[in-house]
Amino acid sequence: MYYLGIDGGGTKTTAVVTDENGNILLKQAGKSINFYSVGMESARFNLRTVLVEIDAALGINEYENAFIGCSALDNEADEELTTKLCSGILNAKKIRMHSDVYIALRSLGDVLCPCAAVCGTGSMAVAEDENGNIHTKGGWGHIAGDEGSGYSIAVSAIKACCMHYDAGKDTPVLRSAMTYFDVDDFRNAIDKIYSPGTTKDVLAMFAEDVSRLAMNGDKTSVDIITDEAIRFAGTVLLLLDEIKYCSVLGLYGGVFLHNSIFKEAFIKTVRTYSSDLKIQLITTPPEETAALLARNL
Repeated sequence: MYYLGIDGGGTKTTAVVTDENGNILLKQAGKSINFYSVGMESARFNLRTVLVEIDAALGINEYENAFIGCSALDNEADEELTTKLCSGILNAKKIRMHSDVYIALRSLGDVLCPCAAVCGTGSMAVAEDENGNIHTKGGWGHIAGDEGSGYSIAVSAIKACCMHYDAGKDTPVLRSAMTYFDVDDFRNAIDKIYSPGTTKDVLAMFAEDVSRLAMNGDKTSVDIITDEAIRFAGTVLLLLDEIKYCSVLGLYGGVFLHNSIFKEAFIKTVRTYSSDLKIQLITTPPEETAALLARNL
C-alpha cells in the first residue's frame, strides 16, 4: 500500500510517497496548486504533472490514502472542492484536503493546544483549543492581508523604492530592485511589476534580496522586515488571546527559517503575551506530516 502526502504552498508543491510503514520512497517537487493564485485549471495541471512524474519514477499511480495541504485553504475542504481539484488526476481510496498551515500545526505532534504560524509566500496562523476546535487568523491572501509574508515584504520594499526614486535617492534597496527586475531605470520596472508573467510568487522572491540587505545592515530593509514581523505577530496575538492557552507556538516558512531579524522581532512581540511561552521552529517537512496524516485516515 502506498500513501501520498502533499504540501501545496504558494510558490511550489512538494509531494512524498511512503509505504505503510512510513518509509519514504520518493519526494517530488512541482509548481503551485494554490488555485486562488494560479487558477483551478493550472492547479490541476500542476498536480497532474507531479503525479505523472511520480508514476514515471516509481510506477505508482494509485494510493491507499492521500492528504493534501493547500495554501488556498483556511479549513478542511469539502467533497465538492476536493473533487474539483483531484477528480481524474489523483486515484486514492480516501483524499483529504486542509490548509498547509494545518499540516504545520500537526507537525508539532500530540501536544495540548498547539499553535502554528507560517510565513512563506503568504502568511497565516492556526491553533487548536483545549476542546479540539481549530481557530485561524490571517490567511486573507496577498491582496487583503498576508502581513509578514514574502509577498508583503517584497511589496513594502517596492513601495519604498518608488519613494526613493521620486526623491532622487540612490539606496541599496532601490539598486537591488533594479537588478531584480533587470532595468537600468527603476521607472521601467513598472512594466515588469505589472506584467501578467510577474506572478505573486515571482514578486515574493524579491523578499530574499530585501532579507540579505537587512542582514547586511541596510536600514530601510531592516525597518521593512521589522515592521512586517510586528504586524504578523499582532495577528498571532489575536489567535493566542482567542484560544486562551497555548502550550507551544511553532514557526514555519521561508521567512522564519531564513531571516533572523524577522524571527527575533516576531518573537519579541509575541513575548508580550507570555514570557515563558515555548516558541520553536518547525523542522519536520510538511509533506512528511501530510503523508503521516494520510496513513492515519
